[in-house]
Amino acid sequence: MANKGVKGRVIDVETNAGIKGLTVTAVDFDPFFNEDDVLGSQVTDDSGNFHITYSEGKYSLWKFDRRPDIVVQVYTASGRLLCETQEVEDVSDETLDVSDIKLHKKHIDGWLVTHATLKPEDGSAVALFKGNEITYLVDGGAMFPAITKAAKQANTYINLMTLFFNVGTGLITEFKPDFDPHNPPSDHCKDSMEATLEEVLKTKAKSIPNGPSGLPINVLVTNLPVSAADTVKEVREFFKDTTIKTSDFNKGFGLLHAKAIIFDGFTAILMGSPIKQTYFSDQQHAIHDARHKGSLFHDMNVQVAGPAVAHIDKTFNTIWKVKAELSTTFDPVLTPRSGPNVASVQVLRTLPGGTFKKKVAGDEDLPHGETGILEAYQRAIANADHYIYIENQYFTAPEITSALIARMKEATRPKLQIILLLNFRPDLPGYPNEQVQIVNQLKIAAEGNGHQLGIYTLWSRTEKQGSPPDKKEYEIMPVYVHSKTAIIDDVWATTGSGNLDGTSLNAHQFRLIAGGVVIDQIFDFFAFKDDFGKFLKDAVKHVLLYFFKQLTFTYQALLVLLILLYEVVKNFSDVIESLKEIGDLNDIRKDVFTRYAQHALPHRSRQPSRSVEMNVAIYNGVDGEPASAVVQKLREQLWTEHLGLAALPPELQTVPADPSAMQWVKFWNDVAKSNQEAIQQKVAPPADHAPKILKWTGDVDASHYLQELKISTKNLREEADKYDFDKCKFVKKKKRFPWLPI
Repeated sequence: MANKGVKGRVIDVETNAGIKGLTVTAVDFDPFFNEDDVLGSQVTDDSGNFHITYSEGKYSLWKFDRRPDIVVQVYTASGRLLCETQEVEDVSDETLDVSDIKLHKKHIDGWLVTHATLKPEDGSAVALFKGNEITYLVDGGAMFPAITKAAKQANTYINLMTLFFNVGTGLITEFKPDFDPHNPPSDHCKDSMEATLEEVLKTKAKSIPNGPSGLPINVLVTNLPVSAADTVKEVREFFKDTTIKTSDFNKGFGLLHAKAIIFDGFTAILMGSPIKQTYFSDQQHAIHDARHKGSLFHDMNVQVAGPAVAHIDKTFNTIWKVKAELSTTFDPVLTPRSGPNVASVQVLRTLPGGTFKKKVAGDEDLPHGETGILEAYQRAIANADHYIYIENQYFTAPEITSALIARMKEATRPKLQIILLLNFRPDLPGYPNEQVQIVNQLKIAAEGNGHQLGIYTLWSRTEKQGSPPDKKEYEIMPVYVHSKTAIIDDVWATTGSGNLDGTSLNAHQFRLIAGGVVIDQIFDFFAFKDDFGKFLKDAVKHVLLYFFKQLTFTYQALLVLLILLYEVVKNFSDVIESLKEIGDLNDIRKDVFTRYAQHALPHRSRQPSRSVEMNVAIYNGVDGEPASAVVQKLREQLWTEHLGLAALPPELQTVPADPSAMQWVKFWNDVAKSNQEAIQQKVAPPADHAPKILKWTGDVDASHYLQELKISTKNLREEADKYDFDKCKFVKKKKRFPWLPI
């Protein structure tokens, strides 16, 4: 008998009452690894019942006598996955009865993350801690000195994990107070250095308080698959003659992207930036600055002191123990703090599956990984009543797009002010054009449903060196947004390492990256520059993208081949070394061909590839958590920087009770328009070199972007001034092959 339907009931685990209004979808897992077939969907009735019917043609496209392999997925009205049933193979029942699907009601509504898909019958909040003192460290200029000073003061131990740690490269993480980065000395400039983290760690490892071996210090860095671009060997070599323990992490394409440093178990700093000199940029983001090595980055970091540090440290231990045991452990008594900068915090993570296994009592057992950061975003967006503010390096996650559009389509809810600060050209292949498409979808949804949406980019301006006094010229350069931060309604905020792309949330976007690699290389080779060339490039690109997206299997396999080929041609010896460290490419192959999932799912034998990320979510008076001004303070710090203000004006200071009274997007638009006109008219930038927001144009080329805004590109910079501390002077980078268009 041919299968033609699925039925069942979704019930509250505590009361056994049916749950109304949830979307239930029946899916056939395709055996040929094409797109899985959605058989049908239905919203549960007043008693929680559903009965989905469909024809055989829904699942028998490739093989006419085939029986479907069915799973049932349950979603909230806004599209967040709550659970997935175990796969039933070769279904022959005319109507498959999946019986009762039990859920806890707290998974459905509210702000607090509960890991709904991992424990559908338990609605308790995960990793929630009250009484945490929060200090925001906006940009590397605040973060680098903070981690260096805290390392100097550590008494018990230091645990550090990061994407990159550029040891032995002249990295300076703290400068003397009298050092002027805009006018550095022309000789003895290294005397301006106060400290470098790598040397502080070496010194602490030799310190006396803990005996001859010094302070226990553990340093964990990322091992990039099939690449020598990481800092594993450098860190290992740099600390090899010390008592500092070093290790690395890799899981196929799943990277250790979380960045945190923990001091004595009482204080932790979650870093948006890896430990590289190029991220040492302060809130001025000046083109002429001796500290940043020619790059302009805006980033967000947060210091946490209080009970939440225990879970941050536990996360470090969990990742470290994949390869080695920690030599020391310390469990301080973490009492809740009090004061004006205190709030409830959830420590949320993205973790790959099949990696973190319990070895001894007290270890975390995480066979399926976690997707708590994605759940936090989905919940917060669904609950937004006044505004949504997001600044993020990447904006390509379809789940975030769906959540925003679903919220905008709720006709009975208040209209939102939505403000996005993005990069006009993210730095991963395929991401720039995907982001443009997503933004355009959001624009259509906002306009069609009466919401206000503003999208902006960040730019720096400074007087050109040697510009004549009577005819001054001003240089302009984009500031790269590296932050991973969001704020909603002044009651919820998150920051950390998690970007809004699949890699950081739930599943790598292999097809997107593979298509981007191929297409970007084609057009970079031909280097179309004029208007007709740009038109041709865009037209052909959209055609190629369309056809690439139809070739799922080939598309993903192509990614692996391209990466391997590129690396072999680039540097064969480095590839061989990397292959030795990985040991086996089997994990990478499985990463590419594992079935997509919105969240971590316990019934799946293998989870999609995802990176290791860690965010904190901060609460103000929601879901029973105490009121706190900490969330509003974050918005104030970020917005005064981006809007070029000494303080927020009254209309931006607090959220009005009536959402319809808000004009925040208009305020941002007015500032962006004013900045545009000032640049057009060559008005001098502020004395503090504060960056300027400009309105999003949708162009992924810097020159074309500015031309759309009728801004001259004569003094457009691709790289900021770079200061050489060996020569004590600014140097300009020269192209290796200036006659080539690269």
